[in-house]
Amino acid sequence: MRLQRQLILLLMLLSAVLSSCQQGSSPSEPEGIFPTRAGVTWTYNTSVDTVGNNVFRPSGTNVVRIVGTRQLGGREATVMVATTTPLAGAPTSDTSFYAYENNRSDQLIYLNSIQALIGNIEGVRNITGFQAGWYPFIRTSGGVGSTYTILNAQVNATVEGLGNVTIAARVEGRVEANEQITVSNRTYNATRVLIDTRIELRTTAGGFPVTIPINVPLRVWVAQNTGVVRQESSAVRIAITGITLPGVRQELQSIT
Repeated sequence: MRLQRQLILLLMLLSAVLSSCQQGSSPSEPEGIFPTRAGVTWTYNTSVDTVGNNVFRPSGTNVVRIVGTRQLGGREATVMVATTTPLAGAPTSDTSFYAYENNRSDQLIYLNSIQALIGNIEGVRNITGFQAGWYPFIRTSGGVGSTYTILNAQVNATVEGLGNVTIAARVEGRVEANEQITVSNRTYNATRVLIDTRIELRTTAGGFPVTIPINVPLRVWVAQNTGVVRQESSAVRIAITGITLPGVRQELQSIT
């Protein structure tokens, strides 16, 4: 169905935006996790699990670069440009804004609309109800076991062929562990953070209310003076539709 394809694309874009918030640090900067110096560039290898059997196959690269800073929403924002190059197809780029707290142990992301999460989806229009501002994303300063709310939002939209739809999203973070992780033949002392995204699509079909729940867990490993060294989301099977969203893994290849 056309509607199913639109909803799946929406969810994949949401997952992709959340999972693309990646940064590292420069050796010339003070001790901390996340950087602010313009010009630092990180290259990540990407792979996907398309069937949900935890077998990830190469899919391309993601290059992240700090291009500068600007004032935004009462904070100094670090401006990041990420360019994703698939094995097949043309590269795509997007720009995101971040701020930092607690000696760069905590990262915030600026969202000015729900489209910053889900993108501009064909057939989805008249999206209202999102509050622009800074939202916590990766927060490690609370230590292992600490939890925090990233986003709790509900928006209304019009979907072609369906009418009015409510999209409810709740995203929470939890620091799970401190552990060693080996990526590209290098071992890091990392902190593992779970970012748990829970989405409900609410509408009516045949005069009856319909709710489609989706849970997209993302795990991120961050290391001191390196930033994100690995992130992984599991494949997710969507109830009712019988469709599986692919899992995505990104691992640090180099910092320049």
